[in-house]
Amino acid sequence: MSAAKHSERFDRGDWSILVRAVLGVATSTIPVAIIPLGGFLKPLQSAFGWGRGDVSLAITAIALSMALAMPLAGRLIDRFGIVRPGFVSACCFAAGLLAMPWSIIHGGLPGLYLCAVWIGAAGSASSSVAYVKMLSARFDRSRGLALGIAMCGVSLGAAIAPGIAVFLINHYGWAAGFYGLAALPIFVAAPVILSFAGSGSAASPAGQLLAQSDLSGMTWREASRTRGYWSMFVLFLAAALALHGLEIHLQPLLSDRGLSPQASVAAFSALFVVSLAARICCGFLFDRIFAPYVGALCFFASAIGAVMLALPMASAFPAIAGIVLIGVGTGSESDLLALLVGRYYGPRAFGQIYGSIFAAFMIGSAVGPYLVGALFDRFGSYGFALGGTAAALVLATALLTALPRFPRAPTPSSSL
Repeated sequence: MSAAKHSERFDRGDWSILVRAVLGVATSTIPVAIIPLGGFLKPLQSAFGWGRGDVSLAITAIALSMALAMPLAGRLIDRFGIVRPGFVSACCFAAGLLAMPWSIIHGGLPGLYLCAVWIGAAGSASSSVAYVKMLSARFDRSRGLALGIAMCGVSLGAAIAPGIAVFLINHYGWAAGFYGLAALPIFVAAPVILSFAGSGSAASPAGQLLAQSDLSGMTWREASRTRGYWSMFVLFLAAALALHGLEIHLQPLLSDRGLSPQASVAAFSALFVVSLAARICCGFLFDRIFAPYVGALCFFASAIGAVMLALPMASAFPAIAGIVLIGVGTGSESDLLALLVGRYYGPRAFGQIYGSIFAAFMIGSAVGPYLVGALFDRFGSYGFALGGTAAALVLATALLTALPRFPRAPTPSSSL
């Protein structure tokens, strides 16, 4: 059976790979280094007198450096597989988290930003790009569900890692929060990546994934000449700008509205529980309904959620409803991107094409938190930022609905 022609029912080898992919994604850069930094905004503000925009700029530095490194990471994975680039990446990523307290104490804000740049660049090859390439090579008819399950790792990591960081910050200080986060790539991500070593046999499930035998589809240069490529570049930039900008500030936003730190963390974690469920549901639907339409519905739901978070909170209902709707959007973005790249452009240069569009996603993730923090510092509330979030998600919705039908068999002569 071809690695890319599985039936809709997963076998034991499929589940082994999916579980490892979930764990690897859960301990990669976005859920471990970017999303938990929202819990450091107030502690670092209190310890050093920095503004929330100042601290949020570290998230921008991580995401921008990751965006710049992602196309190269994709090319390395296309050429060498995931084991060597991924293991080195996970170790260097963990080293950056361990070095963060020293860098902050001795270097101030420049030290914070320099270490953040290292974390983003170093962690790119152990991020989702490695796992989505493997799964896109193995699954065809159930690709959406497989990618949805794997990307549950983002939601799983985002539900767990901030809680670990906040617990350590509250009991042992902000430096301990970074040390606790560093343990995740050391003890989970690196072993997961190494578990694929020695699986080079074409007869083994993992070996089928690591073989680059299918050269159908487009090169990056050919893909970049299509209208659909740039539509996806812009729409995922806009979606990340909105969703990740709001996610990072959700804890302080809720805290400002009167929720206790524990309740704010619980609400933040609930966002990713909803996101986790949405990933599986969306993955199932991607295999049965034209995927851009499903994604458009999810992004539009999140736009409504941003509006609800801007409403006066006489009760908890607007906040709860807004969090649920935002979770629907965060449960569809990265797996949708992987599915679209595979369906439109094929496996030939999947890593490089995915990495280059994912770079736009990371640029949005970089700029969004800083803009939200800067708007808060300027106006003293999150109202303007929530309005901009809703507008960006409406733009992403419109661009998704304009994408064409998938080609039957992507070839260099295919166009969008």
